[in-house]
Amino acid sequence: MRVIRSIFFTILFFYFAFSASGADQTWAEIQKEKEGNLTIYYRSTEPFLIKETDGSLRGLEYEMMVGFKYFLWNKYGIRVNLDWQSQESFKYVFGLIKNNPKAGEFGLDIISRTSEREQEVGFSNPYFPDIQVLVSDKSIPTINSIDEFKDKFEQYTAVSVLETTYDKYLKNLKEKYDVAFNIIYKQTSNEIVPGILEQPGRFGYMDLPNYLIALNQNLAIKRQPILPIKGIGFSVIFKKGSDWEEPINEYLASPEYQILRNKGIQKYLGNDVYDLIESISQGENEDMVLLLKEKELVDKELVETSRQIQQQEYITNMLIACVIIVFLIAYALYNRSKIKSKANKILTAHRAMIENQNELLSNRNNELLELDEEKNNFISILSHDLRAPINNITALAGLLQMDENLTESQIGSIKHMADESRRLNKMVTRILDVERIESKSTEDFRVINLTEVIEKVIANYEKQALDKKITLAFDSEGEHNVMGLEQYLFHVFENLLSNAIKFSPLGEAIWIRVFVKDGFHHINFTDGGPGMTKEDQQLMFKKFQRLSAKPTAGERSTGLGLSIVAKYTELLGGKLTWKSAPNEGTTFTVLLKTA
Repeated sequence: MRVIRSIFFTILFFYFAFSASGADQTWAEIQKEKEGNLTIYYRSTEPFLIKETDGSLRGLEYEMMVGFKYFLWNKYGIRVNLDWQSQESFKYVFGLIKNNPKAGEFGLDIISRTSEREQEVGFSNPYFPDIQVLVSDKSIPTINSIDEFKDKFEQYTAVSVLETTYDKYLKNLKEKYDVAFNIIYKQTSNEIVPGILEQPGRFGYMDLPNYLIALNQNLAIKRQPILPIKGIGFSVIFKKGSDWEEPINEYLASPEYQILRNKGIQKYLGNDVYDLIESISQGENEDMVLLLKEKELVDKELVETSRQIQQQEYITNMLIACVIIVFLIAYALYNRSKIKSKANKILTAHRAMIENQNELLSNRNNELLELDEEKNNFISILSHDLRAPINNITALAGLLQMDENLTESQIGSIKHMADESRRLNKMVTRILDVERIESKSTEDFRVINLTEVIEKVIANYEKQALDKKITLAFDSEGEHNVMGLEQYLFHVFENLLSNAIKFSPLGEAIWIRVFVKDGFHHINFTDGGPGMTKEDQQLMFKKFQRLSAKPTAGERSTGLGLSIVAKYTELLGGKLTWKSAPNEGTTFTVLLKTA
């Protein structure tokens, strides 16, 4: 019996010794042994890593590390086991890696990479953009300048988490601008939004994905359009000096991870947020992109409020009809005067209730309309203010190109600068076009020659078509005159031709044909692009809407083109039709009355 007990404890000792040392394997050791164990310390943070009630895990960071496991097997033939260890807070996750870590241990908790933390732990290359925005409850007015911030925010309370970048950025604000606001602390970042909503007058920093999720859930928060923070990015942490930095960075740079990352963002955050994150990652102005997204959500809320008002009116009418019917029957069965008195009391009570409900809905609708108008004004002012520096950049680029002593590299850089400034100018112009159309401002129409306008548009886009080896074929016989404004017509044809070039493959042809039929000029734009699905055709005229088809040469799109075409065609008294199917190209036809 004593011998059996001794053997049992010996086996138990070696088992725990092996388990404890399993996560202490370096990358070099695992390459030799072709197998090993990795320990991952994590905290549940939606949507990056979520622990379900049954103990299973899911989320962006979870799928990323599972992908790393299969990457090591597929490329190196190495089998690793992932040991997931849940922690209460960021402090514990970071502390376990910082203090006496083992070689095969990693930390995950949407950890921002900073220069201070690089002195304490090792970091992988970023796997997700690190953008933090200042968010408040809706009772705090929108602040548009640092002076307003310093003047008003002393009376408010910040919500944060100790030893995180949220707390660091808030304390930097207090010190830099000498604003003595209070800070209350929560255990985890998941509690920041509920903490802000606990009572009026609260604010705090939060990560962009969590802000967008809260916005989509119609929570009563808003973004303050000042003091955003754009960090290096979220990274995996490990022992400082660990040789695991090499394989994890190799994996994060691989095509396999890029596919996994893109699918994960679409799965857990949605296509809209994926497009927004990609736009910001590619260098587009985050304030402009966020404003457009917020405006889109406000528009959706306006539509939903309008639907609720209509539904309430229907219920109100049905209720009044039912009350009238009930009391008509009662009037015939009971004493006329007694029933009449009771009916009047009930109707008065119902009318007061209905009027109260209608007043609440009307006030909410007015608030949303004011917010929408405020965002429209802000976008318009911002677009106008951007034009002057953009035009200055374009002019300076032109002057620099006149210097005969430039090298080819310098000429290329100046040309790129000029092209980008012109592209940005077009984006601003389109945003202003949308606002101008929505303001319903029109001018006196006159006789316009369609052929001349289309030829000008083709001349403007010949170089863009030539770059993609696309042939522009124009067929028009005789004179084609309509009543309208040349500017409106130019924007209609310009957007249709620009879209046709963007979505046509290299070497294709685009056909532009003008003819008269049944008293209308028919202007056809036909391309050989990917065509549109039925779902895309239902969405294509909405503002800031990006469809499933992508430009064939990586061109960028604001999602405004077809919206502008539809609005201007309507102002010109015309009609817009289309014919499209997947993999069969697209034909847009503009019908305008003959002059």
